[in-house]
Amino acid sequence: MDSLHKTKKQVKWEILETKELLHIDSRLTVSVQKVRLPNGRVVEDYYQVVYPESVIIAAVTHDNKVVMSRQYLHGFGDTSIVLPAGTVAKSETPLETAKRELLEETGYISPEWQALTELYSHVNYKGSKISFFLAKDAVKAAEPASGDLEEMEIVLLHESEIINAIRNRNIISIGTIT
Repeated sequence: MDSLHKTKKQVKWEILETKELLHIDSRLTVSVQKVRLPNGRVVEDYYQVVYPESVIIAAVTHDNKVVMSRQYLHGFGDTSIVLPAGTVAKSETPLETAKRELLEETGYISPEWQALTELYSHVNYKGSKISFFLAKDAVKAAEPASGDLEEMEIVLLHESEIINAIRNRNIISIGTIT
């Protein structure tokens, strides 16, 4: 049997107690759980950090350039090139959020959308679900109007330029690189 197939059934941990330590709107929840492992051992302090669901958009123009932005990222403390992304609002589907974020952050729209995959960040600590979308034949329809804290410069890059930007550490976000 190859390594991609389960060889043994994994048993879920039993949650004995959960205490919420911090809750900030829909932005962040931190809790600590008391859990019992399958071998009977009890872990008193298993921390969970939950972020809201988000989307990341790879928007490609008719001439195969990817719509990205160069911006200061305060958490990183420097400037980087990133794909458009955002948090899924409670009233929206991930696709609706992706369309809104692409327009707000870049001024681009797309007639053709494809859901690529759903991945999870920080899976040991719960993290969040991230939905990835491909927006084909993206065209500029407006000026960016994200209302975000950061100033952005829209950049259009070919695949080879993106690879070079990753190598040169001009792109450092794991979500963008994925």
